[in-house]
Amino acid sequence: MMEGLQRQLQRDRGLTVSTLPDKGRCLFTTRDFSPGEIILSEEPYVSVPNKSSAESRCDWCFTSSNIKRCSSCHVVWYCGSRCQKSDWKLHRLECQLLSQLEKNRIRSLTPSIRLMVKLYLKKKLQDEKVIPTNVMDNYSLVKNLVSHISEVGEKQLVLYAQMASLVNIILQWPDLNIKEIAENFSKLACNAHTVCDSELIPLGTGLYPVVSIINHSCYPNSVLVFEGRMATVRAMQHIPKGSEVLISYIETAGSTLTRQKALKEQYFFTCSCPRCIKLVFLSDVIMVFLVFIKNFMFLTSFNHEQARSNRFPHK
Repeated sequence: MMEGLQRQLQRDRGLTVSTLPDKGRCLFTTRDFSPGEIILSEEPYVSVPNKSSAESRCDWCFTSSNIKRCSSCHVVWYCGSRCQKSDWKLHRLECQLLSQLEKNRIRSLTPSIRLMVKLYLKKKLQDEKVIPTNVMDNYSLVKNLVSHISEVGEKQLVLYAQMASLVNIILQWPDLNIKEIAENFSKLACNAHTVCDSELIPLGTGLYPVVSIINHSCYPNSVLVFEGRMATVRAMQHIPKGSEVLISYIETAGSTLTRQKALKEQYFFTCSCPRCIKLVFLSDVIMVFLVFIKNFMFLTSFNHEQARSNRFPHK
């Protein structure tokens, strides 16, 4: 599958996956990209809306408008028949499992637990060829994600084990490996993305295995945005052929020490980007200002174009 992914990325997007000793897998360009140009788009392998007592969301598109609860499991919501049909192959199995759960189990059903259950259900359905696979949508991509499980603290490991046990109780499959489920929770912690709307309000969580190949920089050349639940990586500046595609995993306006601490705690690496190497206070302040201005100008321009497109739709 990896060879197929390489061919498609090269042919369709002008990208290639490389491996560097100090960074692992990286995404490089094989052609020039212009500012604002789409570098990569990916639908989630699995996704789940946030759980909120104030507002429920459609399980497929994440809208909160005109939604109705699934009449069988009473857990999942949809905004209409189109989204329900799109999700039905997977939800049909999940619905059966959720309908059998006791009420106290339903209350402890966090988005992370649901995401993991859906991950295993989709793998099962793809193995059985009920849901088709392709080079951008298959469990092998999830399997290749880094978990950093050996670097996770004991307290977090215990939590992952407890969560894995609950997933095991929900699925009730005899050949499930609790240790593997726990490791997959560690993968989600490092690789899943928060899906946000155009105002950066969090809507849910999605796993995007190809986007997850892209490495971090505190001075990125690209930005990850969401159009619905579609993850889209856009160039923020001219990116020459042979460059590494870089996004920011965290809020970049903080100081070097703040950024380094956040990256180490969640992603288990020490950033060595130009901003982090320049520890001089004045340089850091200037770089923060430049990053803020660049992000603001790009997102303002992007949102303006979206608004203009919505106002004057193409015939």
